[in-house]
Amino acid sequence: MAYCKFCGKELGEDNKCTCAEFQDNEKTAAVFTRSLEPAPDKPIKRGGTLKYIIAALILLLIIAVVILIISAADSYKKPVKDLTKGIRQANSELIIESMYTEATAAELRLKAKENGLTWKEYLKENDKNIDSAIGGLGIKRLKAEILAKERLSGSNFEAIEKFYDNTYSIDAKKAYRVEVEFTFRSNGEKQTRTGWLCVVKLKSEGWKFCPQHSADSFDFIDYAIKLE
Repeated sequence: MAYCKFCGKELGEDNKCTCAEFQDNEKTAAVFTRSLEPAPDKPIKRGGTLKYIIAALILLLIIAVVILIISAADSYKKPVKDLTKGIRQANSELIIESMYTEATAAELRLKAKENGLTWKEYLKENDKNIDSAIGGLGIKRLKAEILAKERLSGSNFEAIEKFYDNTYSIDAKKAYRVEVEFTFRSNGEKQTRTGWLCVVKLKSEGWKFCPQHSADSFDFIDYAIKLE
């Protein structure tokens, strides 16, 4: 026989008592048991993970587009930067790229070959000439900063269109006059010189420096671009 530890009554076949104390104890034990049971695993929301991946890819795409827009907006600066670097490093190939179309560069290669020079030899010879000319002016550490730009239109742009059509048989799509400040050391003294250069966007060629429609106040540029 089994008896209730709370009231002393004989327990039933299920070993339970009907007294209030026994019933309260049973409820407390049941609650405690449920609290010890592990929580059920939550299902993985695969759709949620995919959503975050798509959002991240969209963000990367937006960033890439913004970078492209900014790069396109500043692309008119490239020929000025290439020209400056070409003069500073006595690199005639960079100067050629900043000024000439692919067809004109091909003509220069043909000219070099006709003169019995490889393209490498031709560039090396012009590099020496540029280095000698710039050295004769005492120019070192040349840097350029674009201060302002003005889009050319009307008769000014028509003159540029005509020039590129007659000289290179290529269409000019857009042109800027850019105010450039060159900073350099000449004979040990820091100097600055400011003036205007012309850059032109050519069909299928991108932006090029146009010396024929630029200011003639930069003598170091004149020395550098006289390719033989």
